[in-house]
Amino acid sequence: MNTAQPPERTSERLIAFLDAAIAISMTLLILPLMESVSEAVADQRTVVEYVREHSWQLVAFALSFVIIAMFWRLHHGILHADTPAGRRRTNLQLAWLFTITVMPVVTALTGGLDTDRGVVASYIGTLAVSAWLLFTIAVVERRTRTAAGLPVAASIAAMPLSLALLFTLALLLGLLVPSYLWLFVMALVTPLRAVLLRAGVVGR
Repeated sequence: MNTAQPPERTSERLIAFLDAAIAISMTLLILPLMESVSEAVADQRTVVEYVREHSWQLVAFALSFVIIAMFWRLHHGILHADTPAGRRRTNLQLAWLFTITVMPVVTALTGGLDTDRGVVASYIGTLAVSAWLLFTIAVVERRTRTAAGLPVAASIAAMPLSLALLFTLALLLGLLVPSYLWLFVMALVTPLRAVLLRAGVVGR
């Protein structure tokens, strides 16, 4: 009689799915610009004229591309393929992925509408929610791997928490004075991470 335990499900398939969905989201960022390029070609506009007219759309695209890439790299460093899979953990990943797939929409709004409180809140708010979910993912990942006897860095949640705090600060400031310039507070992410580690808020 075979009494061997079935192999435990790992996160390899989940990671592959997340990577593919994130790549698609990054690709969708360019769609509004493709439409405007077609219009510019039809109107026989020069490159300089196109860039001048759609400068903010180009900035919004580049900014969102960099931010999603940053989130992906951080997520890639948090999630391990050999971590045991679980329903709650998978649902948490899908919730975080939802914030990434929404990014092309809020980016299009940012590039196409005036800078008012609602548009600023939708963009920076999405980033804040995504960062807080990523922080939760890091905490769950650490607990899951520890419980399974797998190695994990104690400071795994430090960077996501720093991002979440700063994006939340940028959101609050943006609600007071609508502007995307508040995103420059993200320059403090590395010093804040060091402070959080030194204070023992997250693992060393």
